[in-house]
Amino acid sequence: MVTELRQELARASAMLDVRRFREASELLARVVAAEPESSRAWCLMARAHLGADRYADAVTAARRAVALDPADEWPHRLASNALVHLGKFADALRAAYEACKLAPGYWQTHVCVAQAALAAQRFDIATEAASRARGLAPNEPDVHFLSGKVSLARGDLTEAREHQERALALDPAHSGAMNELGRIRLRRHDTAGAIRHFISAARATPDERIYSRNIDVVLLRTVSRTIYLFTLIALILIWVPAVTHVDRLPFVIGLGVLAVVTVGCFAWMVLRLPREARLMVRRTLRAPRVASALALAVGGVAVAFGIVAFTPASDLAQVLPVAVVITVAARLAAFAALRAAARRH
Repeated sequence: MVTELRQELARASAMLDVRRFREASELLARVVAAEPESSRAWCLMARAHLGADRYADAVTAARRAVALDPADEWPHRLASNALVHLGKFADALRAAYEACKLAPGYWQTHVCVAQAALAAQRFDIATEAASRARGLAPNEPDVHFLSGKVSLARGDLTEAREHQERALALDPAHSGAMNELGRIRLRRHDTAGAIRHFISAARATPDERIYSRNIDVVLLRTVSRTIYLFTLIALILIWVPAVTHVDRLPFVIGLGVLAVVTVGCFAWMVLRLPREARLMVRRTLRAPRVASALALAVGGVAVAFGIVAFTPASDLAQVLPVAVVITVAARLAAFAALRAAARRH
């Protein structure tokens, strides 16, 4: 019976390693029904629930394992992980501390404390725990990955990059480190570089949806910034005829130059991206909400410019506020459409 239990648990563990969470949950449900006193079975059940994003069930399974084997640190770590996802950061930190107390020589317990502290924005605790984990396992990729996340949260971009590069040197397929390097690039306002790292992470772990979502969010942010700059410059140009009393022809030329420069800058950024990313850009621009946002911004500016261009000079003072309101309203409507698109990701 003991041998059979071990075989079933080994099968379940193998399923979890390849992210077959539903099948593992079904197998483990039969195991715990037959052997409800197996702490390891409940730990694996908690891990299956975590993989399937069933965090409340993961906490329940982990606590069942704690009750069966209070001296084991693993169920405390599993509970801490699930509690972080549930937003119960204080409880997650307590569970992590308990795991660390039971196994202070395991680097995993210190990483657990750092993760919970990072979620709770206790950066001092997270920094200390990450340092202890590095002392115990200086050649473990996940330790440097977590240390880099802590450094990024503290705003130390150089140290964060060094840790993530160290993690990749130890494990070239570490998709988490690739993703974090993308986040660091974003903080340095290098959109093209960030997308390259996010694409690498998505290629390394296709089943991890967060990496592809990061690409979409970055593209939406880029479109949003383009619209912001376009409408801001348009607002400035609208005042040119009234302030300088220039002829309408230079005014129209200014609108054309603005449109060409905006499209050119966006195209230049897109051309710097890998081919795969350029396909994503086209897909993003064709999305209904994004296309609507672009149409609102361009249409609003065109209407405002038309009003100013065809209004006699003597009446400009009366129509300028209308043109400004139209431009601002177009920008706000475009941003609302983009926010709706971002919420989907």
